[in-house]
Amino acid sequence: MNAHTSQRDMLWSMAYPELSACSGTAIRDMLEHASQVEVAAGTQIMSPGAQCTHYLFVVRGRARVHVLTESGREISLYQVGPGDSCVLTTSCLFSHEPFPAGIVAETELLAFATGVTRFERAIDESPPFRRFVFRKFGERLVDVVSRMEQVCAPSIERYLVQTLLDLSGDGVTVATTHRQLAQRLGTAREVVSRHLKHFEVKGWVQLERGCIRIAEPEHLRRMIS
Repeated sequence: MNAHTSQRDMLWSMAYPELSACSGTAIRDMLEHASQVEVAAGTQIMSPGAQCTHYLFVVRGRARVHVLTESGREISLYQVGPGDSCVLTTSCLFSHEPFPAGIVAETELLAFATGVTRFERAIDESPPFRRFVFRKFGERLVDVVSRMEQVCAPSIERYLVQTLLDLSGDGVTVATTHRQLAQRLGTAREVVSRHLKHFEVKGWVQLERGCIRIAEPEHLRRMIS
């Protein structure tokens, strides 16, 4: 074993100990043939619309995954560091769809990249690798949903107020459930319930079973004016 191979194995074992310990042929072949990628801080690693052809294992440094809104606002979705996995990369490798976001190196970054053929073979033949990929996929997806909730929270609050006012036939009573409101807004029932509870604490509404009574309609109108 030469010095280069020894250093490579050390980086693997430090960043991805559960994978480096696997003895399966497919996963060992994937790790041994992965190409080394080194980029400087600020480098654009992936652009929106690009075809995803490799699965990256970050062993040093950190990258940031982000999207641009129509207004030009940049929204950070999540970061990828040693031991992490990029949920959008995984999704695009499975679906063969273009990458929907951008990835930029926040720091100097060192990673190993494996091609789609060896990635798919390891998924098919290695239960430990399959578990790793899907566990990381699930963990990261939760992070993305949470991030989107944070970004959209002001808009959801505004839309919720507008919906309450629109549905209040007599200007006071809204005959609906939290779940029905969530379906109208395209969000989770828990998100609607949290906002309504906040409104109730402030004294703006009164929550009843199957009904919401607007206690301060003028205040709600001012919130969306």
